[in-house]
Amino acid sequence: HLVHLTASAALAPFASLAAAKDAWSPKLSENLSDVEPATLKWLKQMGCKHVIFQGSESVDRDNKGYWTAADVKPIKQRCDEAGLILESLMIPRHYFTRAMTGEQGRDRDIENVIRCIQAVAANGIPMCEWRFKPYPFMDERTGYYNTEGRGGARLKAFDYSRVKDMPPLAEFKPCSMEEMWQRFLYFGKPVVAAADKYNVRLSMHPCDPPVPYMRGVAQIFHHPDGFRRMIREIPSPNNGVTFCQGTFTEMGIDVLKEIRYFAKLGRIHLVHFRAVRGTIPKYEEVFMDEGDVDMLDAMRAFNDSGYTGPLVSDHTPRIEGDSPWGHRGRSYSHGYMRALVHAVNKLTR
Repeated sequence: HLVHLTASAALAPFASLAAAKDAWSPKLSENLSDVEPATLKWLKQMGCKHVIFQGSESVDRDNKGYWTAADVKPIKQRCDEAGLILESLMIPRHYFTRAMTGEQGRDRDIENVIRCIQAVAANGIPMCEWRFKPYPFMDERTGYYNTEGRGGARLKAFDYSRVKDMPPLAEFKPCSMEEMWQRFLYFGKPVVAAADKYNVRLSMHPCDPPVPYMRGVAQIFHHPDGFRRMIREIPSPNNGVTFCQGTFTEMGIDVLKEIRYFAKLGRIHLVHFRAVRGTIPKYEEVFMDEGDVDMLDAMRAFNDSGYTGPLVSDHTPRIEGDSPWGHRGRSYSHGYMRALVHAVNKLTR
């Protein structure tokens, strides 16, 4: 009984912090690859209330190349029935491949992405995530490989020397930085205009790995300056950033400074809260207590800058007995993230 009372007393301040009306309470969430009942149940067990859905390749069951409101509705209904809020869907990259390659047909890609925005808005979903990067692969084709971490955990690692001198893959030809910018702006301006019309936020993920050129093809979002230009060229408040803290760390820049910069502008729409050891040209994705950025300092920076949107764990090391999707590794990350939110509230009282 004494142990129980002591533990209860120790936890009481944290319980009161969680319940306090003025406590900072960002939307702890997760990138889900599906909305099956077991996955949604796991998410609720982690204490989350919001869904970031990245398994959106399955939404268009007819392979039309875009979504309709009817396509999106079952995803929304499953979340609603589980008592969860569907916060965002990832627009599949292949819906706008021609916009990235600059090929004939990119106007059709614009139309199809606008249809996706309309479908999301019709279902009351406030955000879409997108990526304007040449290659979707995170494997040996783009310099990634698996390695062993703490206790035999499986880590994802990157080494630019493995691909630096390799030619472009089939669908791309060599492309300069300015040419890729022109392709993006041709595509992005009408898409953001549609997002404004339908009141949907768009959240751009940085290029991962964040190298200026991947196999001869420019990556315009490899550095914070790319996002500054994006905001300058398309100044709508709906045009924002997925602050993937792992990717920003890989860039070798001052991560805390960039958190404060973009958050104070109100342009961070989504956070991928993960840890990395090393920077370009070589790094590893590691557990949250092993990375180069102090995660408490990062969480405090989000709080100090007024960010209250979704935070997900994103990539995590694979733990012994983990599922293909990484439930155990993500559970570790979620415990860490929730503890950091409590700590920030305690430190700022």
